[in-house]
Amino acid sequence: MANGPFPFLRATFYRWLQRWRKECPQLDAREGDVLLAIGDLHLENFGVWRDSRGRVVWGVVDYDEACQMPFTIDLVRLATSISLAGEVVRSSVALEEIAKSLISGYEEGLGTAGAPIFVSERGCAEMTDMVSAGKESQEEFWARKLNSKENPAIRPKDLPLGLEDIFCSAFARDAKPTYLRQRKPGGLGSLGRRRYTAFVCNDDGHPVAREAKALVPSAVHWLEMRPAAPSMTSTLLQRVVRSPDPLLQVHDRWLVRQLVPDTIKLEISVFRSSVRPLLTPDLIRAMGFESANIHLGSKSPAELHAALARLTQELGRDWLRAATERMEKVTREDHSAWMKHWNRHRRSSTPTKTVSEEVSI
Repeated sequence: MANGPFPFLRATFYRWLQRWRKECPQLDAREGDVLLAIGDLHLENFGVWRDSRGRVVWGVVDYDEACQMPFTIDLVRLATSISLAGEVVRSSVALEEIAKSLISGYEEGLGTAGAPIFVSERGCAEMTDMVSAGKESQEEFWARKLNSKENPAIRPKDLPLGLEDIFCSAFARDAKPTYLRQRKPGGLGSLGRRRYTAFVCNDDGHPVAREAKALVPSAVHWLEMRPAAPSMTSTLLQRVVRSPDPLLQVHDRWLVRQLVPDTIKLEISVFRSSVRPLLTPDLIRAMGFESANIHLGSKSPAELHAALARLTQELGRDWLRAATERMEKVTREDHSAWMKHWNRHRRSSTPTKTVSEEVSI
């Protein structure tokens, strides 16, 4: 979070909700716009997987905060994240162009009634480059995922209740998986959520692995002080327009996915490592298209077209740019305030040298 406003945004969806309701009350109060939204949508929430036919599919890969909210929260948060990330990657896309490209892609998605985005068919060179840049070698991938220091082995009885049975259902009947507890799970928004790995080695000696991540209710429940409810991830995945990952499963309070090097969650480092700018209007339009794929699981194209028309009529054509500008401003303010407290904490927790230590130095 100390690295800048973009990772701060990623890690603080609960704070975003507080700010959203204060800064964008006209959008938040539109009951007719409510659907099952992603909630925590941002630039690094996209990735690729292979469907049952082996095709590489591009789209949203994280639904931890799925909740009932106006569809506009997804577009504003995504636009805000793109604008904040622009300062750390090679991008010259202005906020007005970001908003225009997102809406253009969103309307394109509504116009087709939704469609899976296949990397080989989209014709977006930036998307192809991202997939190539994000790939790891087999050796690098497994060295990271099976590192014994960060992923210590545990006994089956040390798994949460019922998780061993969930894992075993993903392997051959006579398989005897090795179980690992992830000490430092990746990510920012889901930091601290329990994650476990189970793997076996096939006849060639290569690992076959599954990862289980705990699912929890959206931060909306915390904000409104409502009783905790089950995660809505499963409901969202059942509705969206896409060609799914056949090995992604939701079991009660666990999301289980296959661990393979070519199932990639695209991170900011991918944008930095590319030899040319990747954050372009074409890629942003694809993000808008995929956002429509998600929302079409809850409302028809006609309903969403009508909702966009009402927004334009009542709030003006630049409603997305204006809302994004406000949310970017308060996110930067929050990050600056948090940094002051963080730096103060670091200074106060630094051990004070004794006189003898200072002399020896």
